[in-house]
Amino acid sequence: MTTLDHTSPAGAPSPAGASSPSSPGGASSPAGGSSPSAPAAVAELLGAAWQAALGAAPAGPEADFFADGGDSLLAVRMLSRLRQAGITAAPADILRGRTFGGILSRLETTPAPAAGPDAGPDDGAGPVPLLPAQRRWIANDFTDPGHFSLGWIFDVPERTPDGRRVDGELLESAVVALVRRHEALRTRYLLGDRPGAEVLPDVPPGLFTLVDVPDEEVPPALATGWRTHSPADGRVLAARWLPAQRLLQVALHHLTLDGLSVELVADDLEALLTGRPPAADPGTPRGHARALAAWLASPQAAADLKAWAGQNWRDVRRVPTEHDGPALLPSMDTVSGRLDAGHTAALQRRAPAGLTLESLVLAAAANAIMDRFGLPAVSVDTYHHGRDRLPGGPGLDSGIGYFQANYPVVISTGPGDWTERAAAELGRVPEARFGFDALRFAGHTALADLPGSGIRLNFRSRMNAINARAADWLAPSATSAGGRRSPRQREPYLLMLEADQVGDSFAFAVKYSRDHFARRTVEDLVHGTLDLLARGAGA
Repeated sequence: MTTLDHTSPAGAPSPAGASSPSSPGGASSPAGGSSPSAPAAVAELLGAAWQAALGAAPAGPEADFFADGGDSLLAVRMLSRLRQAGITAAPADILRGRTFGGILSRLETTPAPAAGPDAGPDDGAGPVPLLPAQRRWIANDFTDPGHFSLGWIFDVPERTPDGRRVDGELLESAVVALVRRHEALRTRYLLGDRPGAEVLPDVPPGLFTLVDVPDEEVPPALATGWRTHSPADGRVLAARWLPAQRLLQVALHHLTLDGLSVELVADDLEALLTGRPPAADPGTPRGHARALAAWLASPQAAADLKAWAGQNWRDVRRVPTEHDGPALLPSMDTVSGRLDAGHTAALQRRAPAGLTLESLVLAAAANAIMDRFGLPAVSVDTYHHGRDRLPGGPGLDSGIGYFQANYPVVISTGPGDWTERAAAELGRVPEARFGFDALRFAGHTALADLPGSGIRLNFRSRMNAINARAADWLAPSATSAGGRRSPRQREPYLLMLEADQVGDSFAFAVKYSRDHFARRTVEDLVHGTLDLLARGAGA
C-alpha cells in the first residue's frame, strides 16, 4: 500500500510524455496550417494541454478533468498551455465544462475577453505596490536575501525546430526580450525599513553572461550563477551561457516570482527562441495589486476578515521540538513515501465528504502531527497558486510574478471521523484564499499576531512532471548545481509538508531539520499521514 523513501518527490523520475498527444477520437492537426479556431485543431490543442497537466491524454469525450486528478492549480496550468496556443479560455470553462467534450464545446464558443486594466497608461516605469506574498517574504527576514533563487539549467539544442543555429547572440536576445515582456523581471526592490518596488524602464545591465569553462569547472560556475542577483538594481533574473557544454542557466530571484511562474518563464523563453508568439497579454503584478486594493474595500473582504479571525485559534499549539539547534539549511533532511496506484486513484475519485485531494492531505497530516505530539489543534500554513481572477482584475494564468497566496487552516482533534471534522473546519475557510495575507498586510490587527504551529503545506499537484518539460523543445538538463539558497539561512517552518503525484502514485514528503527532530519521528509522521489517506480513500 505505502512505501517509504529517502528522497523527496521532487527528485523522483517523471513519466515520459509524448510530444504531441492526440485528442480523443484520433483528431489530428489540420493540414496546411489551418487556423487554431478550427474544431479539429482546438480539440488537438486541448488534448495536448490536458496531457501536459494530468500526465495522460483524455480517454474520450466523457473523461472528467477533476476525476482524473485535476485541481485548481492544474487547471491554471492547462489554461496557460491553451493561451500559449492561441486559444482563449477561462477557469469557468474547466470548472463548468469538466469533461473533455464539455470543455471543448465551451472553447469553441468562448469570445475573446475585453482588454483588462493592464492596458492602462500607467503601466510604464515607476513605483509599484508590493504584493502580499512579497510582504510575507520580506517579513521572514532571510539571511543573505540576495541569495534565494528559483530557476532552470537547460540543455540547449544546436538548432531551432525550423533549422536556425542557436548561439549566444540568439540566446541573449531572447533573454532580453523576455525581461522586457514581463515587468516582474525588471523590477528593483528596496528591502530596508520601508520596503518598496519600482519597475525599471528597460532591461538592467549585466543579466546575461558568457561563461567559457572546461567541464570540471561547470559545477562551481553554475553554483555562482545562483548568487548573482542584485534586487536593489533590478537584476532579479541572471542568465549564464556555457557554450562548450551548451548549458543555459536562468536564475530567478524568489522575491519577484513564484514556482508556477518559473515554468511560465521556460515556456515564454522557448517561444521567443523558436519564433512562436508567447501568450498574449499576460497579467501583471501591478494589475493584480490594483484589483486587490479594490477587493480590500469590499464587503466581502470585511466578512472574510471575521471568518479568518474566527477559526479555533485558542487551541492552536506550536509543534514541540525534540532537540535545540539553529536549523540552518545544511541541517535539513527529507522523509518521503507514496501511496500505490490503487489508493491514489481512489483518493482522486472518491474523496470523502466533498474534500479535495489537497484538503485531505492537509487534514491527514495535521491529524498525524496532533496524534504524535499530543496537541489539541494545529494551524497549517498552506500555499495556494494565488491566480484566482479578481473582479476587474487581469487573468493571471500566463502572468509572471509572485502571485502565490498563503493562508492558515486550523485543524482540531475531537470525537468522530477525522474527515468529517476536517470538512467542517475547512468549510470555515473563506473561498478567497488570497485574502488572508492581503488583509493581514493591509494592517488588520486581528490577523497580525495569531498563533502558529510551524507547519507549511506545499501541494505541488504534478508540478514535478510538469517541470520535466518532456514534450518541449527546451528541456531541463541533468546537470545539477547546488546552492540556490544561502547555507546561512534558517527555515521559517519546523515541518514542511510537500505533496505531489509521480506517475500513478501519490507522493508525500516531510522536510525537517536534524537540529529539531529525530528521523524516526518524521518517518512516523509520514507513515501516519499515508495510512490515514489510504483509509480515507475507502479502497
